[in-house]
Amino acid sequence: MLVIICLRCSSCGRDSEASSKMEDFYELELNIKGLSNLEESLDDYLSVEALNGENQYSCESCQKRVDATRCIKLRSLPPVVNFQLKRYVFLPKTTTKKKISSSFSFPGQLDMGKRLSDPSSNYIYDLAAILIHKGSAANSGHYVAHIKDESNGHWWEFDDECVSSLGFHPFGEKPGKSSDKADQKSEGTSTEGSVANGNNSSHHEAALTSNMGEMFSSTDAYMLMYKRSSKDENGIKSNNIVEASNSSLPRHLMDEIDALNASCVNECGEYLSKKDNLLASIQERRQEVKSVITEAPATPDDDSYFWISLDWLRQWADNATPPSSIDNSPIQCEHGKVPASKVTSMKRLSAKAWEKLLSK
Repeated sequence: MLVIICLRCSSCGRDSEASSKMEDFYELELNIKGLSNLEESLDDYLSVEALNGENQYSCESCQKRVDATRCIKLRSLPPVVNFQLKRYVFLPKTTTKKKISSSFSFPGQLDMGKRLSDPSSNYIYDLAAILIHKGSAANSGHYVAHIKDESNGHWWEFDDECVSSLGFHPFGEKPGKSSDKADQKSEGTSTEGSVANGNNSSHHEAALTSNMGEMFSSTDAYMLMYKRSSKDENGIKSNNIVEASNSSLPRHLMDEIDALNASCVNECGEYLSKKDNLLASIQERRQEVKSVITEAPATPDDDSYFWISLDWLRQWADNATPPSSIDNSPIQCEHGKVPASKVTSMKRLSAKAWEKLLSK
């Protein structure tokens, strides 16, 4: 958007040389402290500021410091206008930032034509997205985005990897309110389409049409995005506005998306393959342990049996990667025998189970 910062001398009435220079801005930074809605913030942004006292202006024509006025003028606006709401203020005493959590209202449709230095009726903007900061502190919190699908008027919340539907209103619809309001309207009750703290009770059909009087409010919104409407204030479709539904992504973006999708498919395939191999390995290991445990008990009639360390047997049965060979040293004395004091630390195995362990 093209902006002019106009400085005018109060003595000679002339504008400064810098006033003729237009600057290109990506967004408008609006104060919200002490202001309740977007219209008030825009009035404050475009208001005339008096420069006097220590803030006097050094006039090129008068060749001295004089009282002056300063204001911002909008010369032209782009298809998309971003409003940065100043929710964070600096506190000089503590040298810290504080979040302004007061409720701030903004319309579903905004007429910016009257804000231009040359007023025009062809600058009607529709609310397209809201960026929200969740949290009470300025240096922490969580950011989410509420974005409208222009093809059908449906709103979606983007919270990191989680995407959820909000219905036909930017903050989601309060259950059971839409039908109630529709009933009220049918009975002739006058209602105002408004949203308070993210709860909107307007009927679905109203959200799909031009909602010039519809207002929303939030205590956490810090950026508002408005897109120029494809219809003028009289509801007539404008020919110089290209709708998003008729546009397509640039080729380089499509190529990048295709590459990411292909990479995702490959990674998913590798994951499934590793998962199948791991499950097969786990099943094989279970069968191996089960075969030994089944043969482990030695009956009193067995002439041949073996003693094994309980600690080693537990490690062999519980670990995915079992010990390589049998280790009975914890239950043996210095002569290689098994003392009676170690009877609780060992287990008697059948010859079949012993042979299976030796073969592993």
